[in-house]
Amino acid sequence: MDYAIPLAIRNILKIHISNCGMWVFIAVLVLTVIGVALVGYRAKSIQRRKSLEHIRARYVSGLALLRYIQLKGQCSEEAAYQRLASFVKKHVPLDNSSSIERMLVYDRQSLLQIAQGFSVQNPAEIDKI
Repeated sequence: MDYAIPLAIRNILKIHISNCGMWVFIAVLVLTVIGVALVGYRAKSIQRRKSLEHIRARYVSGLALLRYIQLKGQCSEEAAYQRLASFVKKHVPLDNSSSIERMLVYDRQSLLQIAQGFSVQNPAEIDKI
């Protein structure tokens, strides 16, 4: 019977030690999951910031094109948009001319983006706007 008590204590200690190993494993696993989540969040944040910078740069360059037309033609913003619309109409099929008019009224940012695309393809024609 004297051996039974130490044997029972040893068995309890083995279970306790193996449970400690399991808790360490779970803790490491949880920390790993948290680390992967933080790295993923950081990568997504960097990607989002880069895309916003790209959008801002396009917006600023569109405004620069509009300002160039205003200064070159000594005209108002409305007249500059009219000139952009006529420039874009020259480069799109006749079917889309009504959509250009709608953009002029409702979606000037898209009109600027299309005009930028055409001005990149034909840089010599910017002065003809």
